[in-house]
Amino acid sequence: MYSEPLGYFITITVRGSWLRGDERGSVKKGTGFLPPDPNWVRMDASNLANPPLLFSDEQRIIIEQAIRTLCDERGWILHEINVRTNHAHFVVTAFETPPEKVMLDFKAKGTRALRKAGLFPQDQRPWTEHGSTIYLFKQNEFDSACIYVRDGQ
Repeated sequence: MYSEPLGYFITITVRGSWLRGDERGSVKKGTGFLPPDPNWVRMDASNLANPPLLFSDEQRIIIEQAIRTLCDERGWILHEINVRTNHAHFVVTAFETPPEKVMLDFKAKGTRALRKAGLFPQDQRPWTEHGSTIYLFKQNEFDSACIYVRDGQ
């Protein structure tokens, strides 16, 4: 029996700031979690088209405002948000919308807002290719995700 999740815990990373094989852990699409591997980190770092990106305080504020606006427009409930210099976490309830779509919409809205404010070049992407999308079905999982996003950074 399928039940609607209480929300999603979404994490997206900033381009070049969290490479495959990173000691903090990483995921390779289709294979799952990867062990730390400095060789992968060196290889991926050498293949970056641009230096790793870190968001400024101004960029972080613009992204957060854009995500809040998007949630209001879509009728999604944004329970927690934390836009950091090299990643962002969200706990959101987005009725009848899969978390992958929510994540892509967050990236797009944040990117457009940065470009509109003149804070990011048109020819670059700020985000990594994918991200983490976790369904939160149990109240304790939902509460833990909210606490982590709000207080665990």
